[in-house]
Amino acid sequence: MARSRLPPLSALRAFEAVARRASFKAAADELSVTPTAISHQIRQLETHLGFRVLDRTPRAVTLTAQGKALYDATASGFGEIEKVVARLYAEAAPVPVTLTSTTAFLSHWLVPRMAMLRQAVPTLDLRLHMSNAVEELRPGGIEIAIRYGPGPYDGVACTHLCDDVLVPVCSPILGLSHADDLRRAPLIHIDGQSRPTPRPDWSRWCAQAGIGGVDTTAGLRFPDSMLAVQAAIGGQGVVIVSRVLVEDAVEAGLLTMPFSQTLAGDAYHFVCCFGLETRADVASLRVWFQNCFPAR
Repeated sequence: MARSRLPPLSALRAFEAVARRASFKAAADELSVTPTAISHQIRQLETHLGFRVLDRTPRAVTLTAQGKALYDATASGFGEIEKVVARLYAEAAPVPVTLTSTTAFLSHWLVPRMAMLRQAVPTLDLRLHMSNAVEELRPGGIEIAIRYGPGPYDGVACTHLCDDVLVPVCSPILGLSHADDLRRAPLIHIDGQSRPTPRPDWSRWCAQAGIGGVDTTAGLRFPDSMLAVQAAIGGQGVVIVSRVLVEDAVEAGLLTMPFSQTLAGDAYHFVCCFGLETRADVASLRVWFQNCFPAR
């Protein structure tokens, strides 16, 4: 086979940069090399071709007639290569997907596990959306949710993750161990809690536990469970909350579950737009959630 008459690619790349920038130094900065290295590449190119492509003076760098023809070809060729490479990168890049859930679930449960999730599903480009409302899922918008409710949900692919119970928790510094201790403990209320139905308030809990003499209206009030749990960790009282949300804090010794009486909760569900459940990264995300939510 005849030897290719094409100059070395590195020399052509250096020439294209110099011709476009009209400067050896600017070309060197762009290609992250020294001006001396650029000069060497241009000399190598001209030696290979047998004619000059650049006229160099102390004040300017201009193209010869042959250099102009070569620059038109290299600029077009490198431009097309860059377009193809950009398209290939875009095709290979993960498609972003947005997951919505409550502020409390994302803060207490998912965010602390994000490193574990990235390791388990490295191809997933996950964006988080916080909302205490049930957001509508649609392709290209919010596409996945972790929902808390009775389920299943119409119009989406729905996977049951686990059933939940609501438990009273408090800081160990309060020293509570028996339901009767509740009479001396400050209560924490979550006014914005809408699930499950009926609401998991202290009057229901005391009635089921058979505890009297407790002012179930007194105590601190918060708009959501995230703030209420932080208050409980700070030793400000006892709060009734989803066991799923506080298991990590209990395991870490930040909270304790001093009473055996619980209230029935709803269930956690993985839901996504129809058709998305078969996409590889989303299916892997669903399996990851299923593994992290063992059956109760």
